[in-house]
This record gives sequence, structure tokens and C-alpha cells, in this order.
Amino acid sequence: MNIPGETYQDGIEPRKYTIESKFKFACHKGMECYTHCCSDLNMILTPYDIIQMKNRLGLTCDQFLAIYTKPEMLARTKLPVATLKMLDDDKKSCPFITPEGCTIYEDRPLSCRYYPLGIAAFREQEIQPTGEDFYFMVRESHCLGFQADNEWTVGEWRKDQGVEVYDDANQGWMEFMLRKKSFGFQADLSEESRGMFFMVSSNVDRLGRFVFESSFLDKYDVEKDLLEQIKTDEVALLKFGFNWLQSALFGANKVKLKDHALNTYKENAKKAAKAARARR
Repeated sequence: MNIPGETYQDGIEPRKYTIESKFKFACHKGMECYTHCCSDLNMILTPYDIIQMKNRLGLTCDQFLAIYTKPEMLARTKLPVATLKMLDDDKKSCPFITPEGCTIYEDRPLSCRYYPLGIAAFREQEIQPTGEDFYFMVRESHCLGFQADNEWTVGEWRKDQGVEVYDDANQGWMEFMLRKKSFGFQADLSEESRGMFFMVSSNVDRLGRFVFESSFLDKYDVEKDLLEQIKTDEVALLKFGFNWLQSALFGANKVKLKDHALNTYKENAKKAAKAARARR
């Protein structure tokens, strides 16, 4: 039985919220708790977060990752992610927060946009794909926003906070993580594969160089129109990168090898299987 307002020790209310679920909340500068939620965070940055933030700051991906993030390996999925690096002060403050608010508010990360909601896929406790989107409520003791009379459905909150474009851009990232979960936790990716995942999910600059400055296009069949698009559109490049990852690592039929590369792959696979039998 779910008791309204009941929470776990981490502030998570033990109730699943759907797109139609209702809640009351408001956050604005006049509130006593304004910006209190912007410190001591363990915030995973999504691929689109990184694109928006590094462009807002006029940085390359390498510069942004070096200055504002730290890498972390998710304990259960064994997937590497970039997390926002807090300041080395008493509060462990977000590097973008001031008493007046967020200096990059228009390009704030997805987790900030959803707050006080959380996305189930971001919680490692939610380890099995269910086929449905659901959310959870974070009720922190310092937050006075729940005392407001402003009522929202989850869908209305998502629209108001501008998360649809983020969810669309991050779709391939989320699909990849769900595919990884469906393979089970014992099916760990190789170090090389984890490196490929981290490149695609955190560094579109490096991904672009990988596609256009390596032998990638000699091996993979990419339509001319798509090729022109991903040269200049970072979101299109990001989506292409995850289609390629799912094809390369999980056998999805999204980015196809050219015939000669496919034949070479099959021959190498046969040789590897023959060598494995000989070692038995």
C-alpha cells in the first residue's frame, strides 16, 4: 500500500507516477529554499545535456568534460557515464549556481528540468525494462515547493519544463541502456565497447572525427543525404551514433556494413570459431 507523502531514506516516494499522475509543486526565486537543491548532487549528464551545455559555454566536448564532469561506472550495468562535477566548497555546490539562480538555466540538464520528478530509467534499482515509462517523486526535507497550490500532471510538467526535445535526442542512449539490461548483468561489454559507448554518449566532437576521419565510411553503408546531415547537425550525429552502436554491439539492423566488410567479418568469425574449437 502506498501512503501519500511516505518516502524512503533517500527521499524517494515509493509510488510509480505515470504521465497522467497529478502533483502540486512550484519553484521560484521568492521561496526560502530557492537553490538549496543545487548542491551535493550525483547527476548523470545525458548526451543531449552535454551538447547543450558545452555549446552554451562555447567549449569543445573535450574541454567541457575535463572542466565540468567526472567519469563514473554504473555499478549494475557497467556502463560509463559523465557526471556533473561539484565545486570543492562546503556545500559541494553546482558550478553553475549563484544566489540569483542558475547561470545556464535555459540549457540546464534534464535531471534539473524533471525535478522534483525522477526518471525510472536513471535509477539503478529499476533494473528490468518494463515496456512502460514511469517516474518517481523526490521529496527532500528542505524543499518547500510541495506546499504550493500549483497542480500539474506529469505530462504538463514535462511540457512546461521543455523535456520533450531532450527525451527525443536521448532516445538512442536510453534504448541502448535498456538493451544492455535485457542481456543481463553477466554479459559485460569489453573495455573497447565501453569506450565506444562513452564516446558516442559524451563526445560528439570525437564521434564526428571517428566517422569522417577514420576508415568508418569504407566499412559502413551510409546514405548520402544522412551523411550530409550528420556533418553539421550534432543531434543527428548523436542519433546516428547510437544506431551504429546498437548495430555493432547488439546486432541491430540500423547501420549496415558494406558487402566487402560484411564478408571480411564473416570470414574472421569463422576463423575465430575454428581456432576456439582447436583449443578445446
